[in-house]
Amino acid sequence: MGSYIINGGAALKGSVTVQGSKNSSVAVLIASLITDGITILRDIPDISDVNDCIAILCSLGCTVEKIDKNVLKINTSGIGDGKIPVELTRKMRASSYLIGAMLSRFGKCESIISGGCDFGSRPLDLHILAMEALGAVCLTTESGQTLSAPHSLRGGEIVFPIKTVGATINSMIAAAKAAGTTVIKGAAREPHIRDVADYLNLCGADIRGAGSDTIIVHGVSKLHGCDFTVCPDMIEAGTFITYSLLTGGDITCLNAPVNQLSSFLNVIDQMGAKLITKENSVKVTSSSLSPACVHTAPYPGFPTDLHPQTAVLMASANGISTICETVFKNRFHYLEPLRALGLTATESGCRLTIYGNTSFTGGEVRATDLRGGAALVGAALCAHGKSVINDTVYIERGYSEFVGKLRALGAEITERE
Repeated sequence: MGSYIINGGAALKGSVTVQGSKNSSVAVLIASLITDGITILRDIPDISDVNDCIAILCSLGCTVEKIDKNVLKINTSGIGDGKIPVELTRKMRASSYLIGAMLSRFGKCESIISGGCDFGSRPLDLHILAMEALGAVCLTTESGQTLSAPHSLRGGEIVFPIKTVGATINSMIAAAKAAGTTVIKGAAREPHIRDVADYLNLCGADIRGAGSDTIIVHGVSKLHGCDFTVCPDMIEAGTFITYSLLTGGDITCLNAPVNQLSSFLNVIDQMGAKLITKENSVKVTSSSLSPACVHTAPYPGFPTDLHPQTAVLMASANGISTICETVFKNRFHYLEPLRALGLTATESGCRLTIYGNTSFTGGEVRATDLRGGAALVGAALCAHGKSVINDTVYIERGYSEFVGKLRALGAEITERE
């Protein structure tokens, strides 16, 4: 499962180029299944979630070629009505996008077991609700749920009772080639939703309003390939910003989606960080940090995927901070290994109270999920002594060239299998 060995105490300095968005990459890769021809995707990070998506495409008969660093060439001309191995779909939550893609391409989708980090129940009920609104029929059997579109998908009205990123993306993928017009109400607004819409539109789709609460999709009969660059990864940028502040460093994030980071940067600014932002970069330093109160929320609110990293930052502040987690019920699984390194925090329902002025001490711990693992790295970077972080396979689901980037900034970090 892999391990990182980190000797804490080094101030990280220099610049880091933010990778392409993990969330955009996996969604666009699966969306390519409904196109005909060749797609070129740029700024695709070399991470395990992307590699698993590539394996899924190949299992269905696509050819995927790496033509340059972070550039993929996808040819869907050889696609067949194959079955997707369960061991691939259970590795990541993004495999749920196969529901819309398979229904659009083949008119059916056998049971998908989506995986990803364990934050409690993450059902597919809203995905199924959306597909049924487009004419799909869901059949439950002993082996799971199977969706089919016996009369092909058709436009319809989809109304989500709560914000759902995955089901919003799935709806756009399924509706892109459905006959007629689809109206998606209560849509989520995350940046990678707009990225998927921009990609499909370059392929010939007619999707309007992505990034707002209402998305309108006018179905087209065919989609072609295109040349598309995914947006930068706001979560990686936010992660390295916390590392700069935790280590008393001076990091500039290049290729940073500054506008997407507004809610996070506002909190960092309130905590006393010194920020220099430009259109595509952000530099951050600080001599001391003040406590803060944060409520995670769907975009454009404070991102839940920066909650664990920010919790470590709050532990280094001068006072008591709170985080109210409103997105994932069981997000607090990451706390136990952090407590082993010195974190003092108490939970009450969805509210986390973090006691500051913490001096982290090195130890041996294991990552429990992607962003919790990134938080552990932050604690280890500023800890006294050596830390060993095990099960780093979780971290490598979302961060490309992670160890190399940290070394270039001055971190004393090595990895072992």
